[in-house]
Amino acid sequence: MELTYAAVVKRALIAGLVAGVAVAVYLLVVAEPTVDRAIALEEAAASGNHEAEEPLFTRVQQVVGGMLAGTIFAGLVAVVFGTVYASVRHRLGVRSEFHRVVLLAAVGFATTALLPSLKYPANPPAVGDPDTVNQRTLQYLALVAFAITAAVLVAKVSGWLRRRVDDSTRLVVLGASVVLVYGGALVLFPASPDSIDPSVPAELIWRFRLQSLGSLALLWTALGFGLGWLLERATSTERAGGVEGTAAVRT
Repeated sequence: MELTYAAVVKRALIAGLVAGVAVAVYLLVVAEPTVDRAIALEEAAASGNHEAEEPLFTRVQQVVGGMLAGTIFAGLVAVVFGTVYASVRHRLGVRSEFHRVVLLAAVGFATTALLPSLKYPANPPAVGDPDTVNQRTLQYLALVAFAITAAVLVAKVSGWLRRRVDDSTRLVVLGASVVLVYGGALVLFPASPDSIDPSVPAELIWRFRLQSLGSLALLWTALGFGLGWLLERATSTERAGGVEGTAAVRT
């Protein structure tokens, strides 16, 4: 079959929803115990405050809603990713559809998850200053936008260098550029305005941060491998059909 935009996005959505379910299960099994610990700390600290507001949703509702929202989010990410891949697939250096998708997914993880998490790591619920949420969100999104823009520019530089220098020189220049640009971003972007109560165990905070980054890594890994596998099967079927047709004509 021909890999049209609709064919790519359809398979991306399937892979994204499967990835979303996998992430939802991961968060339920791995991250929720850490969230429960953080909430317990908040409740213990507020136990003497009689004016504390009751939560709008129970923990069960929060967990189920979070899992559903995460699955929907994964589907939306997959549609955007499929759209981008359909637009740039012929510009990627590798020939295999599987390797193309995995390469682009790795870039997606690095720019939208890894780099922002290094500068603005996630904090568990009930930890930190809620008044800084808007500022932290803007800083996070600005860094994501910068990282994606930088990745596009690096790709353009790579194409320009490919026509002028050998591959080893090109890779050295690209590697140095990536370190300089993204390392500079980590240094120059403003620090998070959030403050954490020193009474909160550092182990709890870092466990949640690693688990949050792990969920994003799982999302991009499942999306990349899933979409790559689906597209590789589609193109393999097309090639097999073409070979069989050619053999029948020769016969």
